[in-house]
Amino acid sequence: MGTHDLKITNGQVIFMTGVEPADIIVDGGFITAILKPGAAATANAARVIDAKRCIVMPGLVDMHVHFRDPGYPEKEDFASGSLAAAAGGVTTVADMPNTNPPTNSPERLAEKRLLADEKSIIDYRFHVGPPIIGGASSFGNPDSTEDVQVNIEAAEQMQGELVSSFKIYMPHGEAPCIPALASLDTPLTIHAEDPALLTEPEGRSARDFLRSRPAKAEFQAIDYVVQQHLSAHTHICHISTAAGLRSVLAAQKRGVRVTCEVTPHHLLLTQNDLEEIGPIAKCYPPLRSESDRKALVDACLEFKVNLIASDHAPHTLEEKMGGHPDFASAPGGIPGVETTLPLLHTYFVHKAGFPLHSLHKLLSFYPSLWFNLRNIHDRFQGHIIEGAYADLVIFDHKAKYKIRGDALHGKTKYTPFEGWEVRGKVRRTIFRGKTIFMEDD
Repeated sequence: MGTHDLKITNGQVIFMTGVEPADIIVDGGFITAILKPGAAATANAARVIDAKRCIVMPGLVDMHVHFRDPGYPEKEDFASGSLAAAAGGVTTVADMPNTNPPTNSPERLAEKRLLADEKSIIDYRFHVGPPIIGGASSFGNPDSTEDVQVNIEAAEQMQGELVSSFKIYMPHGEAPCIPALASLDTPLTIHAEDPALLTEPEGRSARDFLRSRPAKAEFQAIDYVVQQHLSAHTHICHISTAAGLRSVLAAQKRGVRVTCEVTPHHLLLTQNDLEEIGPIAKCYPPLRSESDRKALVDACLEFKVNLIASDHAPHTLEEKMGGHPDFASAPGGIPGVETTLPLLHTYFVHKAGFPLHSLHKLLSFYPSLWFNLRNIHDRFQGHIIEGAYADLVIFDHKAKYKIRGDALHGKTKYTPFEGWEVRGKVRRTIFRGKTIFMEDD
């Protein structure tokens, strides 16, 4: 018998139907065998990982991150962002286009791909902005949204294996791009807030900020999108309201090809936390009411939400809290790619009794399923099965610790979850059969 690249023994393995003891054999970056416990004892391997007392889970697939590369190296880049992801058990990300310059042309997409190739230690995909005729920035505010036209030739050139969607940011007047882009064979992801209902905050308090981005702006924008009779798969980012969720569910019942995601911060924090935490907790769309938060949690537990994504959106601490911090001047965005798994394992699995293999579906398998992330063996990512990528996480589900911003692995050393005690720690992250992150303490 030849020597295998890697074998993982003594672990409790997450499968689609539950968690069971099993041994895993890895060769050439793929899972080549899944054996009964102890069956791999006679198999020779160049490396052996003893996963005793740990869960072996598929790497997470985070379909919504902002790694800020190119343009904002002080906030994050593919090197730091991918390390933070690996520390959180994430082995695949989809990066958003609001960089500098924005990723909204074939040339800029090629440039971003070179950066990711050079720096990232994990797998990646890209969401791209609409290429607008006349060179208008995808992330500027067009003077007249009625005249916005999409460069279809450029959009067609951007389609491909690494492009997960065309991202539409409605607050910047991009809604008119939706019909043209929906005619292509690529999903649309939508930041759904109606710009007509958004205003500049009248003051600098948390309440002023909340009034400037009302809940109605979200569900009214979602209603607009789902009534467009689009043939393309349409995905609503970071649902924050119960009403917005109801709009998506009603559209699904009518046969509309629409899915939605929710973030950990909208699941665990509310608008009442804003004043206590400060601008660190400012995000778009804003944190909402306790009733909205509870409705989103219940929807996850009932699989009415299609997937969970971090919306990792780092800024510098100086931008968030330096000088005279307030809710008018601080940028919106919360870092979360590293903290998603321990937080949701704590509050969904440990405290709410949600099965761990069910949480895995929302964090790993369903993102791959909805965005069709497959390998050369036609195996979805985020799935432990023979022929799948050996993207695996050794997760100590009993470990207890407190989240600390200064211990995070990205460039952003703050978190709205500072001091929260969690249960569950990533001990090792394996990408294509090789360890890319290891935490022993």
